[in-house]
Amino acid sequence: DPDSGQLITGSFMDYCMPRADDLPSYDLGFTETSCPSNPLGIKGCGEAGAIAAPPAVINAITDAIGTEDIAMPATPQVVWNALQANAKQAAE
Repeated sequence: DPDSGQLITGSFMDYCMPRADDLPSYDLGFTETSCPSNPLGIKGCGEAGAIAAPPAVINAITDAIGTEDIAMPATPQVVWNALQANAKQAAE
């Protein structure tokens, strides 16, 4: 409701879900472009999901152990060394 700010479609019973016949008609088209830097002409597609995840994990680790920075990959030894450095710095 615009006046009170209350949600008036609180469940799927109150909300008209779109169906297949509500979608517009469309035509699909494809354009193939070979990669000139690969002898097979193919392009990689599996690395896109690793853009934000590793830095987010490192940020979570540094926040959890209370350090400013650790190097990737965050192996158990790297995390342990960062913990020991923090403990040594706190003792000084």
